[in-house]
This record gives sequence, structure tokens and C-alpha cells, in this order.
Amino acid sequence: MRIYLRYIFIIIFLIAAFFIRVKLQKPAQTLPRNQEITFAATLAREPKLTDKGQTLFVADAKIYTQLFPRYKVGDRLQISGEVDKQGRIFYPQITKVGAKRGVSGFLSKIRQKITANFAQILPSREASLVGGMVLGVDSIGAEFRDELINTGTIHVVVVSGQNLVIVAGLFLSLSKYLGRRLSLLLATTAVFGYALLTGFEPPVIRASLMVLFSSIAIYFGRERIALWSLVLAALVILFFNPDALFEVSFQLTFAATLGIITLGSLMQNLARKRFKISSIAFDSIVQNASISTSAYLFTAPVILFHFERISPVAPVVNVLVAELVSPIMILGFVAAAASLIFMPLAQAVAYFAYVPAYIFALIVSLFG
Repeated sequence: MRIYLRYIFIIIFLIAAFFIRVKLQKPAQTLPRNQEITFAATLAREPKLTDKGQTLFVADAKIYTQLFPRYKVGDRLQISGEVDKQGRIFYPQITKVGAKRGVSGFLSKIRQKITANFAQILPSREASLVGGMVLGVDSIGAEFRDELINTGTIHVVVVSGQNLVIVAGLFLSLSKYLGRRLSLLLATTAVFGYALLTGFEPPVIRASLMVLFSSIAIYFGRERIALWSLVLAALVILFFNPDALFEVSFQLTFAATLGIITLGSLMQNLARKRFKISSIAFDSIVQNASISTSAYLFTAPVILFHFERISPVAPVVNVLVAELVSPIMILGFVAAAASLIFMPLAQAVAYFAYVPAYIFALIVSLFG
């Protein structure tokens, strides 16, 4: 009872602090209306993506532009266009003039190198699929992207935090066989390894925090506290970055994690009681099916809102591809590391990664 009271007190405190912070936050710079302007700005907020394009948030304006080239937090842009009376700029001329350097720039070069290596050793669809899951690099073609959206599997390919949930959940599900301590250690290592490889971008850092808060609670055998931990992690994130509330990645991560620790846990327990089977293979199937189904059901409203479409076959497709995500990511990680050291080894691993990636793409194409 005491721990619940502590959680309640901390959450109430963070909610109050959040509203005070928002109230005291300086208003965004105002851009002049109804005239052509040219200005430079650094993106401080993640662009909003849809299948039609991307929306950039600069000062108090919304900038609507094409889906490519993709922009990210930290990019320094020179923008020329007309601001309407509602603060919107439609398809202006945008030139990237710089970006924040440091560790993120170094990791970005590594991701670009690995992406180029994937393009050499895998067909284009499979290369974009593996690159999206492992690196968070979006090089997906328009046709394949459309099929992913139609089947409700776009969230698996791009970095939204759900991949982190899947990776952590995979290792935590093996606690019965590996022990809780080792399974938590593997889950934590995998989550931070994934976050490092994708460049520790703000969306990935936030996703890592939410997943780890919930994973630690589950590790201690307190699934109910996992829900409180998720809320606590979300409030901590919002306290430092209130704008995250409106970002697609934050919404998808929170919804997916919430679905997995509530509906997902319920589905796993019901399946084990119903079939009374205990084996690594069965637990893995139940785990992946529960994760994919519960995550999709909870993220479906977010997908519908941002991508303006949803598919009735999406739950079926998500279950069919659920068993393929883990081998694609694991083999993709190995191939990515090998490609930086010895390309023939990377090519050998890529042959094994190609099989689940090809089946994944085939299922998506058939249902898409």
C-alpha cells in the first residue's frame, strides 16, 4: 500500500510541476503573417509524418512539405515561403544549412554507412525493411510504405518505441528459463544497444525510459506497478519536454507499452491457462502474438489520427508477422556490426536475415 501512495504522490507532484512549467514557459517566437519571408531555424521538435508529407514546427508556425528529404531534430534549415494568417507555410523552399555535431553526428555517419552496406547485400525492399527496424533509417519506397500503412504494420518498421517494447518483452518472457536477473540484464542491454544504434534521438531516449521503467516493474513481479511506472516515466518526459505530448513517436510508444502491460499480459496469462503448455517455443509464440495484437489495438487510434487510415485485416497481419520481427532485428544487428568489420561475414548473415525479411514483405504485399 505504501508504494502505491508514493507513486500517487510523485505523479500528483509531477502533474502540478508540468502545468506550472507550461504556464511559465516563454511563448514561441511569432512570425509575420501574410507575407513572403526568409529565415533560418533549428528544429527543436520532431516533425509530424503522414503518408502525404511531413509537418515541421518552427516558432509559432507549421510548415507543410514533402516527405523527402526527411528532416529531424537538430537540423538547421533556411526556409523561404509565405506565412498565411493562420501561421501555415505550404511547400516552401527549404535548404538544410547545418546540423548539431558531436556524438549524434558520428552515429549518423555510422548509420549511413550501414544503410549503404545493407543496400549492397540485400534487395531494396528487404534492405529498407531491415534498415528501418534496426537503424531507424526510413528509406522505404512509396509503394511499400503504402502497403505497410494499409496493413497497419508501419509502426514496426519505423522507430516509434514499439520495437524497443518487442525487444525488451522478448527477453523478459524468457525469465522462467534464464532467470529474472539475466533476462532483465539482456532486456536492458538490448534496449540501450538499440537506442545507441539509432542515434539516441529524443524519441528513442523517451521510448527507452518508458520501456525500462515498465520492464523493471515487471522484473520485480509487479505488473500492476508497471502501469504506474509507465505513467511516471511519461510525466518525467513531459516535464522536461512538454511538446513531446504532441509527437507521434511519444504517442505510439506510450500506447504500445500501455497495451502490452495491460491487455498483452492478460492475453498471455489466459493463453497459458487455457492450453497448459510450457515450452520455450510456445511461450515465444504466445509472447509475440500477445505483444503484436495488444500493441496494435492500442496504437490503432494514433495511427488512424496521424495516417488517416486503418485496416480491418491489420490485427491478422500483425500476428502473422510477429514471429518475424525478432529474427529480423537480431540478424539485422549482427549483419550491421559485421558490415563495419568484414563485409563477407555481413553478407553471410544477410542471407539468413533475408528469409524472414522476404516473408514479412510478402505478407504485407499480399494483404496490402
